[in-house]
Amino acid sequence: MFPLNQPEDDGLYIPEVGAWSADKHHFLRRYIDAFTTSMRRKWPEMHYIDLFAGAGIERLGGGDLSWGSPLIAAQATHGFTQLHLVERDPKHFDALRQRIAKFRQSPPPHLLCGDANELVRDVVAALPAKDVLNLAFLDPYGLHLHYTTIRSLARHRTDLIIFFPDHLDALRNWKVVYHDQPDSNLDKVLGTDAWRRIFTDEPPSRCAELLRQLYEQQIRALGYKHFESERISGPGGRRLYLLLFCSKHDLGAKIWRGIASRKRDGQGTLPFG
Repeated sequence: MFPLNQPEDDGLYIPEVGAWSADKHHFLRRYIDAFTTSMRRKWPEMHYIDLFAGAGIERLGGGDLSWGSPLIAAQATHGFTQLHLVERDPKHFDALRQRIAKFRQSPPPHLLCGDANELVRDVVAALPAKDVLNLAFLDPYGLHLHYTTIRSLARHRTDLIIFFPDHLDALRNWKVVYHDQPDSNLDKVLGTDAWRRIFTDEPPSRCAELLRQLYEQQIRALGYKHFESERISGPGGRRLYLLLFCSKHDLGAKIWRGIASRKRDGQGTLPFG
């Protein structure tokens, strides 16, 4: 895994996030390293897409500073051809714009401020039509990544790493927020209203797993064949969300299983499958 120096407080805006953010960035960093190293001689271009890019530096649980996903990608040993970064919050975007400029790249990053579900069309339009392999890190703060956005990315050869807030949002809010709301955020994220049957007909103990299966089924319809997931938990082992990896090709899944066999705490697992 490529080395990263500890970020320093540069006087720009630094959002505070949960300490568990370090877990998802551990897997992202390991996958970027393996992805760019193994694919750089096979593909003329590799592009990185981050639709909920943040400010570039985060403060973990009120403590240490940590690199955000776009600046992890910007520091890869074998760099991407171009970074495509979208951030909706103007304060986050301004900090990201200034920070990313310190990492000189050619061509420069493609930066967009606004709603990712609308601006994905501009991201896709900027990608080469052929001979390109993409990695998309899709990390919204809640149920804000629409299925139509994934469908737009799926028209290109793109591996996906998706933040899916099942316990943080869907399981917690389905009844009081989403159930009686036509075309709710949960409908838009999943691209179907079939989740309503799961929550009303199935025992609560099965809902998280069935929701994951439904989401994978929807993404499978876009041509994806391989799915891997990591459960991210908070203090005391409280389940928070899934980090879902999706690829159309065997090699992507093989790479993910390899990098996921080493957890952030150093614990290893055997990469079965």
